[in-house]
Amino acid sequence: MNTNFALLARFESPFVALKDISKEFLGITPNTAEQKAKACDLPFPTVKLRDSERSPTMVKIEDLAEYLDKRYEAAAKEWQSVQAH
Repeated sequence: MNTNFALLARFESPFVALKDISKEFLGITPNTAEQKAKACDLPFPTVKLRDSERSPTMVKIEDLAEYLDKRYEAAAKEWQSVQAH
């Protein structure tokens, strides 16, 4: 199954709030994720849909899917190298 399609089906939107994915997909608290987003220290870009500090920080589903797919590819390569020996 396509990761992008699965995430779109799950979140029913092309964008998802960073706080809603931080623990599950990044393993960090929403506060830490927010700090990393402000420092541009996340593995994908984030956006605020309004010019307001109170506006939620959002992640494009496509970018999250690409990040997850890259992490999987790296893990699969490592697994393959271990299996080959």
